[in-house]
Amino acid sequence: MSKNEQQHELLMQLKVENQKLLEFKKLNNLMLKTLKAFTNNKEQSTPFRSLFELIAQELKPVVQLLITCNHENDSFYIVSSTDEMLIGRHFQLDDTVNSKPEQSIFSQSTVFFNLNLTPKWPASLKGLLPNAASALIQPVKIASRCYAIVLVINEVNGFDAEAKSVMSNYSSFIASTLTLMEYRHIAAERDTLFAQQKRIEQSMARQGKLAAIGQLAAGVAHELNNPLGFIYSNLNTFELYLKDINTFLMEVCNSHPNAIKLYNKHNLDFILKDSSELINESLAGARRARDIIKNLRNFSHPDENTISTINILELITDTVRIANTQVKKHARIKINHDLHHAFTQGNATQLSQVILNLINNAHHSIKHQHGLIEISINKFNNWINIEIEDNGCGIDDTDIPHIFEPFFTTKEIGQGTGLGLSISRAIIEQHNGCIALVHTGLKGTKFVISLPESNHVSDD
Repeated sequence: MSKNEQQHELLMQLKVENQKLLEFKKLNNLMLKTLKAFTNNKEQSTPFRSLFELIAQELKPVVQLLITCNHENDSFYIVSSTDEMLIGRHFQLDDTVNSKPEQSIFSQSTVFFNLNLTPKWPASLKGLLPNAASALIQPVKIASRCYAIVLVINEVNGFDAEAKSVMSNYSSFIASTLTLMEYRHIAAERDTLFAQQKRIEQSMARQGKLAAIGQLAAGVAHELNNPLGFIYSNLNTFELYLKDINTFLMEVCNSHPNAIKLYNKHNLDFILKDSSELINESLAGARRARDIIKNLRNFSHPDENTISTINILELITDTVRIANTQVKKHARIKINHDLHHAFTQGNATQLSQVILNLINNAHHSIKHQHGLIEISINKFNNWINIEIEDNGCGIDDTDIPHIFEPFFTTKEIGQGTGLGLSISRAIIEQHNGCIALVHTGLKGTKFVISLPESNHVSDD
């Protein structure tokens, strides 16, 4: 081989190596930019848009499509495109009529140098891309899903073998990166499901304990009811006896003046008055205990399906008595209404639970010593509206869209299940009513419950 021939061969090798080097440079730039795009964007649709921008910088296509197979009817669907008018379009390929989509031209990397001279370019794509003169199709498989990137230029010979090689190598990188992202997404969903399952199990265990406590409380309330009845009855009888004793002493003092000295000596006037006050206080305490036991038995009643006519005014009064045992240390509950009655059809236990949940939430939002929870009841167009407003710290704007979601809670771990408002909404909807957040802010929160009024009685 002559010297000139050797130099010519060396020059050709250098040109090939230089071509490979340029190809590698393009591929390397695409990979680096893609990594940045995929790292900075969590949503899968956003990296695809970034992908189009990166490919446009290196290969200069006029239109780009991201296509996926639709196995149900052997057609294709445009997932994303640089031409927004094409996004969401379905089309049928000529060569997929008697074959599966995976076996079509989308199953292999293909360059069309002149679309007007090749019969393989589908007529359906000609209709979608009438100005296309050359194209490059590169399949991308991501886990079990099949995609294809379609690049189009309006000039003949817009793509060459180098572009095909770059896209072929680049597609493997894209597939690996997106598959890793999908696996991470699946792993994150799995962790979320495991965490939700754990919360459900903990909630079920807690509800089991609460149910056991409720049954125990109902049993204790039943057992206390009888001796409390004796106490209440005996105090009433003793009050009558004390009146008779006081009448007798008055008659003795009037008939025998000497008895007045003994009456004053033993301070019987103070004893009789104080005894009467003690009996009245004891009767008031007994009535309060009787009401608490009655409310506790009603609230923990096991029959959740009983539908009856409910006086909302009495229901709220009874529920507030129960809530006051916890709330009264930090807040005051005030009931406002000018109604004689407000009747609805429903289950008293369930509706009482809803009111108690909202009162507890209002109580937990109050961080100062001047807490006030106002419950206002009014009627409008055959609807009973129950407004529960507090002067607590309010709800964060980011939390508002999620307050009725199951297991969503802003309380500390172990202090809330995140089920109060979701259960409350379900109960109210079962009663053909609605519950809504009226407003919230630094000065407090206000919820409203609307229930259909029953025609039990009519207003005077």
